[in-house]
Amino acid sequence: MAVNTMDGSSGPGGPDDAEATRHYLDQIRALHRDWDELESRGDDSVQLSGRARSALAEAVRADARHGARVQMPPTDIGPYSLTELALRTLIRDTVDGVPGVLSLRTTVDHDPVEGWGTRGLPRRIACRVSFAASTPDLPALADAVRQAVRGACAREFDLVDLVVDVHIEDLHEN
Repeated sequence: MAVNTMDGSSGPGGPDDAEATRHYLDQIRALHRDWDELESRGDDSVQLSGRARSALAEAVRADARHGARVQMPPTDIGPYSLTELALRTLIRDTVDGVPGVLSLRTTVDHDPVEGWGTRGLPRRIACRVSFAASTPDLPALADAVRQAVRGACAREFDLVDLVVDVHIEDLHEN
């Protein structure tokens, strides 16, 4: 038994549904055809506005500045990721927080992952640093940097099995 709606068409699955669907799809195809034709002629009505182009360019620049998404260990409420910039900022701030040490450069090795623009779970961090020239015990200070970075990554991101390499590239005056 067909149910009549207020517009007079039959209910779901009625004979008018197939015809209405065909008509709708024909309209969509015509719209795409017209849009493509206007776009190929360079018609301004289908081109991005300067404001839209500017917003799109800013989004691409921001994404490039922040780097790829880095997968993190799952939490109780689910998986998450953060940007390479966030990870590097934590590492740099931690290294710079160790007295007598300046962070120069950081590289991170990640687990392999499928997909573009994504990095796997961080496994190894290499910190290239400058130590104060007056440092009496370079190996002890390198170990302090290593422990500080491991501690910050464990505390902030639950990255507990990280290998942290410290490479002393320079000595600086205080």
